Amino acid sequence: MTDQWRLALGYALRVSVVAVVVGAGLVYVYGVVVAGAFEYGVGVGLVSLISTALTVTLLTTSSWLGRGCGVGSFFLRYGFDALALGIPAFLGLWPVVAMLSGFTMVYLAEIVLLVPRAVAGGAVRRAPGSEAVGELVERRAKI
Repeated sequence: MTDQWRLALGYALRVSVVAVVVGAGLVYVYGVVVAGAFEYGVGVGLVSLISTALTVTLLTTSSWLGRGCGVGSFFLRYGFDALALGIPAFLGLWPVVAMLSGFTMVYLAEIVLLVPRAVAGGAVRRAPGSEAVGELVERRAKI
C-alpha cells in the first residue's frame, strides 16, 4: 500500500469515528433527520477524500494515459461533490446546513491534518531533478 493510500484510509477511519460520535450527539439534540443529513455529508466527503489517493496514484504514474486519467479524476471528484450535495439540497430532501457541515468537517480534516502530514512525512515527493524553493543546489562539472 502506497503512502497516499495509507494516509487517506487512515484519516478516513479517524474521521468516520468522529462522525459517528458527532452523529450520535445530533440524534440526541436534533433528531434522526439532521443526524442523517450530517452523516450523508460526511459520506460524500469521505468518498472525495479517498478519491484523492486515486488521483495522486494516477498522476504519479509514468504513462501519459495514467496522468490524463489522473487529471480527469481530479475534475470528476469535484463534479461528484457538486452533484452529490447539490441534488439533495435542490430537492430539499433534508437539512442542507447539517449536510454541508458534515462535508466541511471532512474537508477541514483533510486540509488541516492530512496535507501538512503528507508533505512533511514524505508522502508527497518531488519529481527527480526538481529542487525545492530556497534549497541550495551544488553542481560540479568534471573537467
